[in-house]
Amino acid sequence: MLLSVIIPFYQVQAYIGACLERISRLPQDACEVLLVDDCGRDDSASIAAAYCQEHANFRLIRREANGGLSAARNTGMKAARGEYISFVDSDDLPEPEALFALACDAQRAHLDVAKARFRYFDDETGRQTDGPAIPATGVMTGGALFAAQCRAGLYEPMVWQCVFRRAFLEETGLTMAEGLLFEDELFQAPALLKAERAAASDRVILLYRQREGSIMASFARSARWCASYLEVCRRLTSLSVQLPRSQARRALRKRTGQIALSVAKNIPAYRLPEEVAAQARAFLREHRRELSSYALKSGSAVVAAQGLALGASPELFMAGYARLSGNR
Repeated sequence: MLLSVIIPFYQVQAYIGACLERISRLPQDACEVLLVDDCGRDDSASIAAAYCQEHANFRLIRREANGGLSAARNTGMKAARGEYISFVDSDDLPEPEALFALACDAQRAHLDVAKARFRYFDDETGRQTDGPAIPATGVMTGGALFAAQCRAGLYEPMVWQCVFRRAFLEETGLTMAEGLLFEDELFQAPALLKAERAAASDRVILLYRQREGSIMASFARSARWCASYLEVCRRLTSLSVQLPRSQARRALRKRTGQIALSVAKNIPAYRLPEEVAAQARAFLREHRRELSSYALKSGSAVVAAQGLALGASPELFMAGYARLSGNR
């Protein structure tokens, strides 16, 4: 079997049908679709079960308890049988023909990781806009691909942009980080940095739905995202010290610094409710020196200068960012 598509779902009854209708166009003899029920309370599971009855290559896997997106993805990875694995979020709209073609390309080139493009899809208007204009590449190391995309400002961490060779993931022990937001940062970058053979494709394999109520909208409900950002920085820093001196290590350190600055930048950028904003500001004041240190060690003069400003005064940093970005 060529491809295992892992689709976790939780409270997405309004969206999962459209996702599964598209993914059902994959060749049944070459692909399996693993639907991981993360114990929601709506009719998503019934919709998923109906598709499993209609399509022999669909499997429904019911978790015993809700564990979040990473845990559900890990459940799917354990059950996967395909040579390659891809992840699809249940509220997005996959492009199955392009996804299958990407997996075929990866198999022919013996890739550990193949990365492709996506488009944004506005849930209210249906309008589509291009994501980063990733150019196609030949085969290279994953570290070289990561560095090139970071250098060009085209790197995005979402795991659903990629197909991963399953044996490669097993050999490297890569799994999704559970209990965190931004878990994709701790999967795609390490996968690329460990990959001996990788390539980028200009195929568009998914429409990324922009909607209210998504995980990213949780910024406004709680300041938990601050601690997740800090933990991501810590883990990426631990990864960077294991790497030899290279463009990939420099790119990873710069990205870590940029993530650290995001804690401060997102407070004005997301126009948070005052209670959540107050919690985020308190977190920022408590951890500003550590967050600043990641920016100072980024190897980028621009990022380091912002880190210096953040360490000196989080309030002035946020006010300056708000003025420059128009988020006053």
